[in-house]
Amino acid sequence: MIVMRRKTKLYIYSIIAGCAAGTVAWELISIIFQNFGINLAFSAGPIGFDISVIVFYFSINPGTVLGGLLTFFVVRKIS
Repeated sequence: MIVMRRKTKLYIYSIIAGCAAGTVAWELISIIFQNFGINLAFSAGPIGFDISVIVFYFSINPGTVLGGLLTFFVVRKIS
């Protein structure tokens, strides 16, 4: 059972890291294409919550999904 928890943590942390990396990569690609005059604005608006004490928002773009999926399949293949 302990091994299963370690693998679950590995999957979750890896997918979060892959989503973050994909988001950053998509933003960089978007900036590069904007310099050439091509607009790649496929992101969903800010998603999150606002409590009067805590505010948390993030944006999702295609890089987020692609990074998460790629990471999921790579980690699944490795372990």
